[in-house]
Amino acid sequence: MKLRTIVLTLTVVLCLAGSAWAGQLKISDTQVHFGNMKEGPNAEKTVTLTNVSDSNAVVANVSTSCACTTTQLDKTELAPGETASMVITYHTFKYPGKFDKTVHVFTGADGKTEDVIHILGYVDPIPMGVMEVEPRKVDVGELAAGKTNTVPLKVANTGDAPMKVTAVKSQKFGKTYWQGEKTIPAGQSATLDLAVAPGGQGRFLDIVMIFSDARNDIGKGYKTVLLGTVK
Repeated sequence: MKLRTIVLTLTVVLCLAGSAWAGQLKISDTQVHFGNMKEGPNAEKTVTLTNVSDSNAVVANVSTSCACTTTQLDKTELAPGETASMVITYHTFKYPGKFDKTVHVFTGADGKTEDVIHILGYVDPIPMGVMEVEPRKVDVGELAAGKTNTVPLKVANTGDAPMKVTAVKSQKFGKTYWQGEKTIPAGQSATLDLAVAPGGQGRFLDIVMIFSDARNDIGKGYKTVLLGTVK
């Protein structure tokens, strides 16, 4: 009997402790329509979160399904009946076309109670360059060990506007193989002379990132692979 009393008491204490975090949110709009937008400027919409429970509600985390979407919440803890405003920003630049993304709001003692907001709309694209290296695995042939080798890399712009290339960097070795400003007109290609200085002999394999203002480079570069032999 004494053991049962202790267990029941502990259960009640845990429930009371958890109830301080257990809240229920009412979201003013779970389908946010941005409408038609021109690519370039950011677009914002605001939704209201209301605590409709009789205990405090804590927003543990807010995540989005795409890097194109960010949020800003003016408060994370809501007393009963209290409201919070959340600004949802859609970054249209380099994210053209129809979109249906989600925002996930997590609450509860364990931070796992989830409310989902859908954001929808269409971004009208602006003219922009598009990077292409074909094939993506480039055979650079035989390289001399311990020396700087000139490796030509052909880059094409398959977009409908000029494209500016600014750097080619080694992801594997942390080196910069080429840096400058090379503007490639729409529908044309250009050759970049990479300065590659491999170390030891044997097989050469490197992942390089080509940085540009192309539509398919969202700040992380365009990936291609260099293959060859070092002698």
